[in-house]
Amino acid sequence: MQQPDSVQLPKIEDFYDLSYESGEIHLRGVKGRAFILPTKAWATLRMLLSPKFKDEVIPFMSHMGYAVGISFVEQTTKLEGKPKKLLRILLSIARSSGWGNFSIEGDVEYGSELTVIARNCSFCHNESSTEEAVCHFLVGFVNGLVDYLFRKPHSATETRCGGMGGETCEIKIMELRPATGGKTPANDNRE
Repeated sequence: MQQPDSVQLPKIEDFYDLSYESGEIHLRGVKGRAFILPTKAWATLRMLLSPKFKDEVIPFMSHMGYAVGISFVEQTTKLEGKPKKLLRILLSIARSSGWGNFSIEGDVEYGSELTVIARNCSFCHNESSTEEAVCHFLVGFVNGLVDYLFRKPHSATETRCGGMGGETCEIKIMELRPATGGKTPANDNRE
């Protein structure tokens, strides 16, 4: 039996192949190409986009994240399993990409109500005095991931952000249910 102290922790080489000759980094398992963006560069990008897009910067960053979330799911289509398993794999890929340490709570079987917690989040790294949440890309990413994985729409909201001085970022995800038109299930057939 293996002792807990002797457990071999993964190394970055377990997830990526780096070719110095071609200048490429490839993600193992899904055979996708990756690139590294320093957190300082991300913060600069976010700060420079804010005055350009004004009130549209949050939806813009969120939409970018949403598209990336969908692409993560599309890249793993050859992996088999239920959404619960794939969601954990996808968040593990984000973790191995340096985005932070992710955990997920809630209804991972059907995706109706989830909470994603990011410790050491790269999207608000070195931010500690903002008055509002800044991880709009991550919120969009998680939203796109969950929508595409569970094949139904959700809303995602950052309820805690490390950029506001906390230790974690927390994203609440709720399945969007269609409007019933004022009818309740009990009176649907009374016409």
